Amino acid sequence: MKIIWLALGLATVVTTHLFAGDTLNLKLVPERDLIVKNRPQELVVKIDLSAIADHTRIRRTPLNLAVILDRSGSMAGAKLEKAKQAAMLLVDRLTPDDVFSFVVYSDDARVLVPAQHVEDKDALKAKIARIDAEGSTALYAGVKRGAAEMDEYLSDKRINRIILLSDGLANVGPSSPRELRRLGGDLAERGIAVTTIGVGADYNEDLMAGLAEASDANYYYVKDTEKLPEIFARELGEMLTVAARDVRVEVVCPDGVKPLGFIGRAEKFENQKATVNLSQFTSGQDRYLMLRCLVDGASPEVARVRLNYLDELADGKNRSVDDVVKVGLTADTTDADKSLDTAVYAEKELMLTAVSKDEAMAEADAGHYQKAAAILQNQNAELQKSYPLAPGAVQAKIRAETNNLVGFADQMVNGGYGGGMRKVMQSQSYNSRNSK
Repeated sequence: MKIIWLALGLATVVTTHLFAGDTLNLKLVPERDLIVKNRPQELVVKIDLSAIADHTRIRRTPLNLAVILDRSGSMAGAKLEKAKQAAMLLVDRLTPDDVFSFVVYSDDARVLVPAQHVEDKDALKAKIARIDAEGSTALYAGVKRGAAEMDEYLSDKRINRIILLSDGLANVGPSSPRELRRLGGDLAERGIAVTTIGVGADYNEDLMAGLAEASDANYYYVKDTEKLPEIFARELGEMLTVAARDVRVEVVCPDGVKPLGFIGRAEKFENQKATVNLSQFTSGQDRYLMLRCLVDGASPEVARVRLNYLDELADGKNRSVDDVVKVGLTADTTDADKSLDTAVYAEKELMLTAVSKDEAMAEADAGHYQKAAAILQNQNAELQKSYPLAPGAVQAKIRAETNNLVGFADQMVNGGYGGGMRKVMQSQSYNSRNSK
């Protein structure tokens, strides 16, 4: 880490520069470079993680991939046909080094393709083509069975991934978002990420998003089944360009700093320390965390951060990067205000917009539509304040989000809140909170 100290009257400015961790880079940026000395105040720090965008160095890591497909009665027709087409196109792009399994579920879960190296693609696709639709939705059993099928080949030398697709409510076996989130967390501890794809208007988006989030995978809301092959291709494309995985971010705050948590994330601090686990980074991918804390203004140090990961561009070697974020101390409030990093400020408001959508959905679910609309309108006002200060690329995101908030608020007060709107709001919130 390179630190530049500049004396400006009573102030000391700290600029934190990029610390290169070979494949995965860590950058810590406080919302302001100066805080008022000896005064309690809130400070946000952007923990920015970015993977190198050198596709010539990408090492093709073998896959251990399980597709788990809902074949309940509601999937009959175009949904099932497009899902089968997407899965068969996926098989075409696998290699003999990859391991593939396929599980279908309705009233119960059944293994269609036992875990095996991909050698006879025509035979695999023939089995997929014969899938038909009937019965209920034993989603939990499907995920458990798919994960069990992966066990024989489970390895930190492979990318272990489940792709789960469903169009309906889980109505056989455990079915609450809490139970599925717990399952996702258990799988994540074993090194398995669960990408979820919800199709149509009838599935439980809280369940599907919770399962994906607990294992730090992707979640898709698909209104148009024509997009299923594109989504499967995108998912496979990410797996084939993984640059770093098993990413762990450890944050420790010193005495005098009270950590308030990460905006939009559930990880909690214990004894001034918290850990965020992220499954993987693809080449060129950028993700960030927003750390909120209350500082007492007595010391420049805000937090120490350690980044650990497996470097897929270096044969899976363990890498570790350490950095510390500091700010300057000043007696002048005006100087502190002028030191605002406008990009971090705007990105913080975008993250808070995702949180506001979640809060508005909770109010609307309880029938409090006016209150839900007010939450969205208030956040829209805050977001618009950041627009003139934001860089051009961030301004485009702000424009899109202000349009979303206005539209959602109008629908709240005019009786337009329903399953489709909720799924759109939740999908947007998920992708923003998880930097996806």
